[in-house]
Amino acid sequence: MDSVKVQGREVITRMGVCQPLRERSFLFLPPPGPCYKQGMKFALTKEHTGQRLTWLGWLVLASLILASFVGVLASLYPFLSPEKNPHEGLMVVEGWIHDFALDEAVLLYKAGNYSKIICTGVPIETGSYIQQFKSYPEMTANRLRKLGIPEDEILITIADETKKDRTYLAAVALRQSFMTYNIAETNIHLVTVGAHGRRSRMLFQKALGPDYAIGVTCLEASSYDSKSWYTCSEGVRSVIGEVIAYTYAKLFFHP
Repeated sequence: MDSVKVQGREVITRMGVCQPLRERSFLFLPPPGPCYKQGMKFALTKEHTGQRLTWLGWLVLASLILASFVGVLASLYPFLSPEKNPHEGLMVVEGWIHDFALDEAVLLYKAGNYSKIICTGVPIETGSYIQQFKSYPEMTANRLRKLGIPEDEILITIADETKKDRTYLAAVALRQSFMTYNIAETNIHLVTVGAHGRRSRMLFQKALGPDYAIGVTCLEASSYDSKSWYTCSEGVRSVIGEVIAYTYAKLFFHP
């Protein structure tokens, strides 16, 4: 590099481009002033003449990106597991929920204003030929009996065996049971577990239609802490999987 005088100012010449010597600003390097170029040359690259971040600028930018990432992580689980009214009418329990969650659901049922508790779900795929119950709703209904729910307040709806859209088909089976048993109640309280709540509520609403008011309660998952789900593989798999599944159901699933 050579230093020359141009109109009384010292500049550095490099590849035929004049770069004035100026003081560096707080976060950016200033753009160069007027430049005296040599004749036009063919080239595949060119000099960048805009502002560039200093090391402090890069540090500030990285901090902002990190803070945004942490904020998104912190908001994912609350978004996927909302608490919505109504909490009365018919309680609908997804049959696959774990025992501790079912205990809480029973406490809610006994303390609330409900006419029936309905178990939804699909057939059990693993070990069904050695089990007493062939489906999750049947198994959960028996658990409810053991927890003191009267037989005449328990209803079972079993969806057809399928490899996809199980939550939606469980909701379709629920709608069919309403017609079969002539149930006129339109307030539904859906009880599920973990980050599954928002997607479940949306799919039940699609299956039942706008005449039904669907509330939801998302009880704690048994395999990870909802406040620090990103610190264990099960939490990451569950939450990220639900993000993908909810996005698909929201944008591309149109039954």
